[in-house]
Amino acid sequence: MSQERVEKGPRTSYLVARLDRLVRSQLTDVLEPFDLTVPQYTLLSVIEHRPGLSNAQLARRSYITAQAMHQVVNGLEDRGLIARRVSPDHGRIQLTELTDDGMALLKACDEEVTRLEERIFGGLGEKGESRLRDLLQAAVSFDPTEHQQ
Repeated sequence: MSQERVEKGPRTSYLVARLDRLVRSQLTDVLEPFDLTVPQYTLLSVIEHRPGLSNAQLARRSYITAQAMHQVVNGLEDRGLIARRVSPDHGRIQLTELTDDGMALLKACDEEVTRLEERIFGGLGEKGESRLRDLLQAAVSFDPTEHQQ
C-alpha cells in the first residue's frame, strides 16, 4: 500500500479502536454476573491455552503491566481459580495454571462470550467472520509477545 490513503472515510485504526471499545464494554457486561473483569477473563483464557507461564509472560500476553498482572493473579488465586507453583528452572519464578474451579468458570464465561460474539459478528456470516479473524491475525502477527513463551 502506498503512503497515500486509498479510501476516504474512517481510518482503519479508528475502526479497530471503536470495535475494541464496543467489545470491551459488552464483555464487561457479560462477565459481571461471574464477578470477573475483562483482564481476569483474558488471563484465564491465556492460561487455558498456555499453562505454566510466569507473571511477566502473562502480563505481556494479556496487555497489562506486570504490576496490574500481580493484582489480577492474586485475586484469582484467592478465589481458587488459579494455582501457582515454583518453576523447576528458576526458584523465583512462579508458574500459573487453572484449577478445576477456574476451568469450570472459564467454560461458563466462554459460552456467554460466544453468544456475544455471535451478536456482534453474526451479520458477517461464517465466511465473513473467518475472513475477519484471518485479517486481524495477520495485522497482529508482528506482535513480539505472540512469539514468546
